[in-house]
Amino acid sequence: MIYAIFASKSNIITMKKLLLLLAFLAPMALCNAQENEDFDAEATLQKACENTLRAWNKALNNRDRNTLDTLYSAVVIYYQSFYTNEQVSDSHTRFFKKNAYYHQYYDNVEVGFINGCQAMLIFDKHVKTDPNADYKTYRAYLHFVGWMDLAYITEEGDTTTDEYYTKRQQAPLDVDNNTKLEEVFCDKNVGKSIYASYWDLVEMGEKPDGPLADLIMTTGFPRSYIDGTIKKGFGGQKDTYYVGGHAVGGECRSPVIFVYNPTTKQMYCVGSGEE
Repeated sequence: MIYAIFASKSNIITMKKLLLLLAFLAPMALCNAQENEDFDAEATLQKACENTLRAWNKALNNRDRNTLDTLYSAVVIYYQSFYTNEQVSDSHTRFFKKNAYYHQYYDNVEVGFINGCQAMLIFDKHVKTDPNADYKTYRAYLHFVGWMDLAYITEEGDTTTDEYYTKRQQAPLDVDNNTKLEEVFCDKNVGKSIYASYWDLVEMGEKPDGPLADLIMTTGFPRSYIDGTIKKGFGGQKDTYYVGGHAVGGECRSPVIFVYNPTTKQMYCVGSGEE
């Protein structure tokens, strides 16, 4: 049985519907757009991403958490960790509480297109938490999923954080199609990384779905995969374990969180749009 949990905020529901539409309709829409010489898909997507970047920058400087909440997708890779939209919001709240003053600006923006509905902006982010101090500069980035005039943040980070986590990386757990979920999601594996794709596990359909393949298919998309660090206590539920990954449908790839409860055997995915 497939389970799914979604945030209640209306923008999150809108995001999920957008992801599903992108997964199945974007390739067809792009083909139709090619027949219209006046339509530039990349330019349109870039403009939407740049609009979100400006809104993000303004909201951070204004300490406007409500606006920030509307700019992120349901699940976000937030400085190398998979967060729900609510967790990102809580992080902003803690940050503003800790820092009475905060200001940032950005420049030297570069754009990279991942596919017809996803892009990334890389830029220099200048920040300071003391009005009398000098700005500190980081090479930062935002990843977006979008279509037409909508673009949501699916990943936020900077090269300094990336380098820190790269140095701490360990070899991922060794798993296969027969590995039981209880062997993966347990206390001794908390903090360890895991990578597993559905098609690799089932050897492109040569094998029946095993436990990890069943978990991945809670996204509803067989091209999805697990790629993250195992953690415990999703959403305050102390008996659960969870790990990040991606739901992949059509051209669209969106971050998700896979959750498993060894006691109830319940498994579900957060952020896939599967209903």
